[in-house]
Amino acid sequence: MRHALPHIRAGQVVGLLGGSFDPPHAGHLHISREALRRFGLDRLWWLVSPGNPLKPHGPAPLAERMAAARAMVDHPRMAVTDVEAHAGTRYTAQTLIALRHAAPGVRFVWLMGADNLAQFHRWQDWQSIIESVPVGVLARPGERISARMSPAARIYRHAFLPARASRLLGRATAPAWCFVNVPMMDISSTALRAQGGSEAGRKT
Repeated sequence: MRHALPHIRAGQVVGLLGGSFDPPHAGHLHISREALRRFGLDRLWWLVSPGNPLKPHGPAPLAERMAAARAMVDHPRMAVTDVEAHAGTRYTAQTLIALRHAAPGVRFVWLMGADNLAQFHRWQDWQSIIESVPVGVLARPGERISARMSPAARIYRHAFLPARASRLLGRATAPAWCFVNVPMMDISSTALRAQGGSEAGRKT
């Protein structure tokens, strides 16, 4: 799997934004740029998944989504990878184990929107995720209250890092998580699919 990873050096902090990216859009770029700045990341990777186990219907073919994501990403510290397909992993917890084995010495940070924190307790082996890598949460429209009141937020209240210390997240020892509010951009892949459109290739 190592050959499928973007260039990285031991000691660097890499944020991981996973998803189907079906299709990728300006909202993905927006939270990625905010994460790079807010959490003190050296690099950020989009992990384009073969499929989302929590969604009943499969996404568009992986090759199409990878091409669209690569056409959109225009930041020198961001990269797009299909590492989950190469590793044969289906769940985030499995992917993190594979990544840490393939890239020893690299400090990974799992990134998610506040909507995902609200349902984080439904993820496979979710506690092993937050126990193994720091988690950076970026607020999205309409999900702040439910995220802060979620089972994951309550159970790991002791591991909460305040927003004013967000740049320390990448060097923190897990479990550690941080919630930051970002300027709102209410765009979703679901809405774009319903409209029959894509933002691939658009620069924002």
